[in-house]
Amino acid sequence: MRGALTATAVIAAVGLVPTSATAAPPANTTPGDPMQQYQQLSKQADALNEQINKAKVDLTNRQAQEQTAGADLATAKQAEQSAVTRQNQYRGQVDQLTGASYAGARFNQLSALLTGTSTKDYLNRASDLAAVATDDLDAMTKFSTAINAAKKAEQRASADQQTAQTATAAANALLQQLATQSAQLTAQIAQVNQALHRLTPTQQTSLNTDTGPAGTYIAPPGVAGAAMQAALNQRGKPYRFGGAGPNDFDCSGLVDYAYLLAGMGGLPHSAAALQGMGVSVSRANLQPGDLVFFGSPAGHVGIYVGGGMMVNAPSSGQVVKVEPLFGGYSGARRLGA
Repeated sequence: MRGALTATAVIAAVGLVPTSATAAPPANTTPGDPMQQYQQLSKQADALNEQINKAKVDLTNRQAQEQTAGADLATAKQAEQSAVTRQNQYRGQVDQLTGASYAGARFNQLSALLTGTSTKDYLNRASDLAAVATDDLDAMTKFSTAINAAKKAEQRASADQQTAQTATAAANALLQQLATQSAQLTAQIAQVNQALHRLTPTQQTSLNTDTGPAGTYIAPPGVAGAAMQAALNQRGKPYRFGGAGPNDFDCSGLVDYAYLLAGMGGLPHSAAALQGMGVSVSRANLQPGDLVFFGSPAGHVGIYVGGGMMVNAPSSGQVVKVEPLFGGYSGARRLGA
């Protein structure tokens, strides 16, 4: 970090930096030249890498759904078994009551009156009959409740089983997708490296030139500003596909690591997934610390630092650096607002 500037000086310095949405093209790029080939191949590889990152996030979510559904299914099965046990318990009691009533073993109030030897005897018998009737009703109610509980538990278990099967199928499909994409990325990386080796030393040096303004960047208060500063502190560290720090990064890995250091951990390692988080911000209202995205779904993400510039991990063969926003800008999000 170079000498600190006041906020006014920083604004003045940033204002001198080109604010075009497209990074300035390297000198002497003609169709088919090595630099142009490298830029095209590395951009494609970076986008494919982010597709893989997104698939990994989706796979983790599907696997979590699968585990949750499996646990719910076990609980539902247990509840179903318990309900069936209660149902069978009350079924026997209800069957006894039904059989006794059918056989005429129970007295009604008229028989109690006719067979009673006194008013007191009748009242006692009537009281006993009322108690029996209450017991019968209670048993029938419990039996009915047990049947309903068993039915609901069975329905829940069936739904949980379907959810688990769907999540498992989706996870397996994602695993196959990841295998295919990983093979494609390996081939793409080989092409990027070949293009990189065809560059002249001067061109290779230009890839890692930090074009940000000199001085200290003024970060806003809060988690976004802290994340911006954390990302700036990683300048000069190499890009690596799938890198998430602390020694190397891909674009979304840098964002995740910076926000982790700022106290907001657990962000998805995927530009496309990050694109759905936080609060949408218009380009006219960009503030330092906002996430800036490129492509839809996003194939690249950086952290805005002001003046049309961002800190980001660009692509293979390059390092974390500050540079102008790329072409293909597709929006911005503000986290921790």
